Amino acid sequence: MSDSKGSTGLLDIKLHKPQSIEEAVKLLGDLEDAKLVAGGTDLLVDIKQGLITAKNLISLQNIQSLRGIWEETGKIWIGAMMTPKEIQTDSLINQHVPSLSDAARSIAATQIRSMATIGGNVASAVPSADMPPPLIAAEASGVLDCGTSREISLAEFFTGARETICGAAEVLASVWIPIPPPRTGSSYQKLALREANALAVVGVASQISLSGDKIAKANIVLGAVAPTPILALKASESLRGQRPSESLFEEAAYLAKQAAKPISDIRASAWYRKELIPILTRRSLDVAWVRVREQS
Repeated sequence: MSDSKGSTGLLDIKLHKPQSIEEAVKLLGDLEDAKLVAGGTDLLVDIKQGLITAKNLISLQNIQSLRGIWEETGKIWIGAMMTPKEIQTDSLINQHVPSLSDAARSIAATQIRSMATIGGNVASAVPSADMPPPLIAAEASGVLDCGTSREISLAEFFTGARETICGAAEVLASVWIPIPPPRTGSSYQKLALREANALAVVGVASQISLSGDKIAKANIVLGAVAPTPILALKASESLRGQRPSESLFEEAAYLAKQAAKPISDIRASAWYRKELIPILTRRSLDVAWVRVREQS
């Protein structure tokens, strides 16, 4: 099924509405200059601004298998078409991965949160996207479908700004997150230039799991400070086997700053981004630690 749509008067774009992933994959292979569109909050703006061209748009809105949040085999599964509004209010997400709720809640305004999708936020690979850092901190994986499916860690999914390992005829169908062990806390903190509709200048996600009185596992992930999200390995490793403390979190925040590779752009200078990283890292670790203690 297709409808004729105008772009900006320069192109005639056809909109296709497949009913299944298989149909969407076939259209991707058959059509010239085709792009997938989920919520369209990024893609349609890019087309209007001339950043992306397309002769065919393949809408995923009618594919019911891309919807839903459920628990299965020790994992939380999130369909690619789930919106930030749905994610931020989901009980499974809030219980086990509150950092993802933080990220969903921080995205733009209510209208955008009701239209955007987790699949689009991840697959667009925009460096300032909010959902990839908490997903990577939670050790999430994506399921890519092209008739047959494959799973890939989201830590390996991004290859550059707006670039991923997703093949030309593959659809990001879902993401899954391993349910963390008891006494795990997570948080996503970001700074934007205004309270609504603003992209992250810097975003930091932290997740820590305690065993006894020591941190057994920790992940710190930085967003908007490099072409792809950065898993700050030295900062994360510095926490493991240690008792949570102010000085420990300060040292991890300093190490996280060293991992960043920011640029200067219209939103902030590279220097300013570097200075923000330890502040937001410390804040995200503090909130994650509070959430661990609240479970007790």
